[in-house]
Amino acid sequence: MIKDKVDVYNDEGECIGEDLPIKAFSPLYNPYMVKVYNMIKRTAFISLEKLEQNIRKGRFGEMTTLRQDEIQMPQFERKWKLVDMGPEIAEKMNKIISMDEGFNGKDDGSNVDLIAGGKMLRVSLPQRRIDIAASIAPLYTITGTALAQSLIDLLDLNPMNDIDGCNIVKTAIFGRFPQTREFGSSCPIFAFCKPPQLEEGIGTLFRGLMINHIVALSNFRTFDAVALATLLEQAGQTEMGNAIGWYERYNLLTTAYQGFNGNNLVLDLIKEYGTDGTVSDVVHGLIERSLNDGVIYPKGDKFPHTQPSGYKIYSTKDYPLWNAYSCAGLLAAVCVNVGASRAAQGCGAVMSSFSDILSFETGGLPDPDAGRIFGTALGFTFYTHSIYGGAGPGAFTMDHVITRHTSGFFTPCVAAAMCLDAGTQIFTPKLTSGNYFTLRKEIPLLTDVVVKTTEAAKEIKNKF
Repeated sequence: MIKDKVDVYNDEGECIGEDLPIKAFSPLYNPYMVKVYNMIKRTAFISLEKLEQNIRKGRFGEMTTLRQDEIQMPQFERKWKLVDMGPEIAEKMNKIISMDEGFNGKDDGSNVDLIAGGKMLRVSLPQRRIDIAASIAPLYTITGTALAQSLIDLLDLNPMNDIDGCNIVKTAIFGRFPQTREFGSSCPIFAFCKPPQLEEGIGTLFRGLMINHIVALSNFRTFDAVALATLLEQAGQTEMGNAIGWYERYNLLTTAYQGFNGNNLVLDLIKEYGTDGTVSDVVHGLIERSLNDGVIYPKGDKFPHTQPSGYKIYSTKDYPLWNAYSCAGLLAAVCVNVGASRAAQGCGAVMSSFSDILSFETGGLPDPDAGRIFGTALGFTFYTHSIYGGAGPGAFTMDHVITRHTSGFFTPCVAAAMCLDAGTQIFTPKLTSGNYFTLRKEIPLLTDVVVKTTEAAKEIKNKF
């Protein structure tokens, strides 16, 4: 068995980390990953601009995502200048959200500040409020309630002078909830995790981001988008119990090889076949590399292991490592194909055909993620080409009923495809994810994900 250590290379082929244990890329141990997860659980955002515009137009409680115009009640319009009031709202909310200063001798970590030129608020909740919560509900409940109280105080609203105004505040923030499960498309509060009542299954909240949002946070940098998608996917896999015991090494190896270009495998295949190669060429190159590295081997040179035609049956003594190689090859194939067409629409077809070809070419070795990639890709291709044809690959969330069925190795490939897309989609990242391009500028923690994860892995490499 090959040792469970990798060298990590960036997207320019430079080695940025040597001899790193795969456990250093675990969500349980990597310090950078833990920082990202904690930031996600503590941070919410409020679009003051959206809230002001909705109130000015009498839009409260609508549910449609696209046009957001099903409800317009001019009799309930208010000309509140909420963007101009931003500093006062931030100060008021911070006082409401923060806890007793100096408790336990520590700063509570709360903060409410203006970003995006004063059009948005960033709310960092006290760590202690998160610690005593059973879910990430405080991102919406505490943030929304503090916002409502701040507006009511600053606007001097009460049932005696503006009873409708009091109702407007609640409905403008939380929509028709609790009559509906969702807060609605008019809700000005958003976070990296969706509200807990919308969680699809269990342990999937970290996987709730739209793939286009991942692309926006990465500013179209392919390997960073792959790494960020991997980081969030593996948090979900760890939380839901898919990456413990038998499967821990399985997930960690593929995280390192596919998510962080372990041993430069992904980039080597892209460089070799990126000019004039096909998906089949990447398959052949992957098999050759796997043979040279001792990951797979021919079972024998006589029948039935070698057929009269010369067709060989291969085997492996380390299936998790073979899966890591095959998933890295899958990502390379997507990059080669979409990089040539500059159109992300074909990524589903690439992932299904790569899986099929690889299984045949190796004489029946398991394809990526033991068929989960293949099955998910078939459904994904259908939904991105027919009934959801207008949405396209990037408009799906990572926890969508179509995309969530793998061990976290599918959506990083879709994120890569959307990074390489030249604007062929109806729903491009620039159309769907404008707020996340803004957040990228405001949250340095989410830039250069490959480098920062690797640096954190280097810090703890000697602890394993």
